[in-house]
Amino acid sequence: MSFIRKIKKAGSIYLAKVESYRENGKVKQRVLEYIGKEEGGKPVVKVDLNKINVSSVKRYMDIEILHKLSLELGLPKLLGDYHKPLLALIYAQLLQKNSVRQIPEWIEHTTICDSLQCEGFSTKELYESLTNLENIEFGKIESHLIAFWKKLAPEDSNTVVLDVTDTYFSGSTAGCKPRRGKDGIISKLLQIGLIVSFKNGFPLLHKTYEGNIPNVKIFEDMLKEISDNGLRGIILDRGFFSKKNIEDIKQLGMEIIVGVKQTVVLQKLFLKTIDRDEIYSKKHQVVLKETIVYVKPFNYLGGKIIAIYNPTLEVLKRDKILAGEENEKDFKYVGYSFIYHNTQYTEAEVVKKYFEKDVVERTFKKIKGPISLRPIRVWVRQHVIAHVKVCYLAMAILSLLEFKCKKIKISGIDALKTIQYIYKVKLHHADTKKEWDKVVVLNKVQKELLKVLKCSV
Repeated sequence: MSFIRKIKKAGSIYLAKVESYRENGKVKQRVLEYIGKEEGGKPVVKVDLNKINVSSVKRYMDIEILHKLSLELGLPKLLGDYHKPLLALIYAQLLQKNSVRQIPEWIEHTTICDSLQCEGFSTKELYESLTNLENIEFGKIESHLIAFWKKLAPEDSNTVVLDVTDTYFSGSTAGCKPRRGKDGIISKLLQIGLIVSFKNGFPLLHKTYEGNIPNVKIFEDMLKEISDNGLRGIILDRGFFSKKNIEDIKQLGMEIIVGVKQTVVLQKLFLKTIDRDEIYSKKHQVVLKETIVYVKPFNYLGGKIIAIYNPTLEVLKRDKILAGEENEKDFKYVGYSFIYHNTQYTEAEVVKKYFEKDVVERTFKKIKGPISLRPIRVWVRQHVIAHVKVCYLAMAILSLLEFKCKKIKISGIDALKTIQYIYKVKLHHADTKKEWDKVVVLNKVQKELLKVLKCSV
């Protein structure tokens, strides 16, 4: 009977197939063939390179990492029976951004089916999964993601930021009239309210609205859901401020920092009482990342309203008014703005938090850029809403990737670009008919990234 024997020679360990036999009453061994050598404690098979053929080359490592992150988020279980085609759509949204009809062909050149343990997807199956996503109780998914983020990053779970963006779509059955968007384009319009964590921009809640709903009403509609999920502090732009919303915030025991539009009433109540020489002093100074402002607080609506004087902005505004680029009758209060809050933070802390809330704007840029929220390449209304949810879940995966990559100071998008050329090559031996996979990590950055993500090849 033959067996494998290790043979030490010239500092190396070779693996040989041997068999025992008797000769003159003694047991001896003879080598039948050398099959390879041992490296790092693992056998390396000897092969004839001239007889090796490449069966397939598939996009691998970026798929592997996205799937690993989706498992960590618990998405397969949350998405139910249609989780496989839905995850395929999410991965494609992050990596390829094709139309639904083009995705099945793209999937064939990736290891998505290996990760999801399936044969493949038809266009019909992908569209059916979008229909099913609209029927899933998505609030449970968001509540799970909020709980996940609170556990992973408790220091980034106390304060959130809300903003609204719009996106365009086509489709005769979508049931929306064309409207003018923020960029002036007239088309069928949807608005998306998105709530993200303050420090890392992890998406926590979202909701889709018709294109004619004002921000004040969107906040009013989302407020209970925000409170029910245990999110206690929120930062908002001035378009969300209303006395009713402030009353609701107080009743829910929440904290708010929100910009307030400068009105004639507020000018008379507060700005008229400010001595410019007094506010323009070291005592009232707050140093921000890109500018310096001067602040003065006043009691207002059970909290504080902070008057902010920005000399740099005042000069720019005055120049534009004099050049006829802006209409303004009174120069007196140019350069002033307001922030309302009911928190325990100092005025300087409130102002810094408000002006550093651009995390949600960066999130929207990723959604509209790398994640490609716009244009929406589906026509039926329920598919349009489902597409927004696909983008939301893609953003959750990307944000988790970005959070993990902070250690090596690389963004989530750059991380995916760095590993997109790590392919899985399937090799085939012409004589033995054996097949095996080979994955090659090309450079130091890729190795470091895989180490941070705890992903091996």
